[in-house]
Amino acid sequence: MKAYGETLRQIREQKGLTMKELADGICSISFLSKFERGDSDMTLGLFTDILEKMMMSFDEFLFVHNEFQSSQLEQFFRAVHNAYTQGDSDALRKLKQQQTKKWQQFGVETYQYHVLMLHMYEGILDNKRMDEEVTKEDIQRLADYFFRIEVWGLYEFMLYNATLFFLEPETVLLLSRTAYEKSIRYKDFQKVNDVITTILMNSITYLLGPVTDFTHDTRFQTELNEFFSYLHKLSLPEHKLFERANLLQLKGAYKLRLGETEQGITKIRKSIYLFRELGAVGQAKRIENYLELILVYQEPGSLSTRQ
Repeated sequence: MKAYGETLRQIREQKGLTMKELADGICSISFLSKFERGDSDMTLGLFTDILEKMMMSFDEFLFVHNEFQSSQLEQFFRAVHNAYTQGDSDALRKLKQQQTKKWQQFGVETYQYHVLMLHMYEGILDNKRMDEEVTKEDIQRLADYFFRIEVWGLYEFMLYNATLFFLEPETVLLLSRTAYEKSIRYKDFQKVNDVITTILMNSITYLLGPVTDFTHDTRFQTELNEFFSYLHKLSLPEHKLFERANLLQLKGAYKLRLGETEQGITKIRKSIYLFRELGAVGQAKRIENYLELILVYQEPGSLSTRQ
């Protein structure tokens, strides 16, 4: 496996820095030389100082170290997402076999959660009943993991985002709020901001579906308003056009659930237009089909009165 020192030397040379220039005021030249050769380790404090002098974040360093590829963690979740969205059951089974092997080899519980997640995705694609592969105890164990972890990292955010649709609505309400609160400390870490944005949008999508009853439990309206307010606080930048279009569509769907039909349809149609402008034709078509189904279902009364 490539050592960090080797990557550091590569970056230093590309930036035109000598070892003397980089080490000055931080460590000895001989110590830096040993680290670059892989003959010595370096404390995180010193390494941070070195990176700061090169005007580079640790995240950027790791990206270069991984040969301009995402981390293994991100690659894993991306592979799961791609296999599921493409309906590739074989790819999911291969991923499950890999994670099962790691679970058996290392006995680390997180690999067990990966296997559980892949069971669920595979079951959906193969039209299996959930309880054929996954028990309620399995789901509860996953939820307990999220509640037990005091400090969430990128991994917990990504795992929760990939599994929240399998949890109970009450659990999603609690954990999505927890995820947002735990993400505040990472406000300057863009990757976490991107994941928490997706978590909030997925939570709203889930809670807008048939799992909740707006007619008899207005508490869900309060919770959804809270999640929308979180997204507002995150202030989606102007260049996040896809996310902004998705948020507009969710706001439209929420208006429809409240029975505010005209406003809801206007927002959804605007989101369809935006997705088409962005070239996301598939997404636009899915929302169009969703809107058509709602309008058929809704006549002659409002959606909220037909539950």
